[in-house]
Amino acid sequence: MKPEDMKVAVVIAWALIWSVIAVSFVSSASSWFLLVGSGVLPPLMILWMWHPDAQTVPASIREARK
Repeated sequence: MKPEDMKVAVVIAWALIWSVIAVSFVSSASSWFLLVGSGVLPPLMILWMWHPDAQTVPASIREARK
């Protein structure tokens, strides 16, 4: 699995889990704020901070030979 595909899969799984929790257990406004903070911020941080690995030296040499 490519890192970009893995990143999207993690974010989708996180959103689905928190959606189920929201529908099942949340009843007050303060709980909704807590849920939004813990359900939305981590996936946004993953999308923002998770960068693909840098190209290795052998891969760059192979690419230059093409």
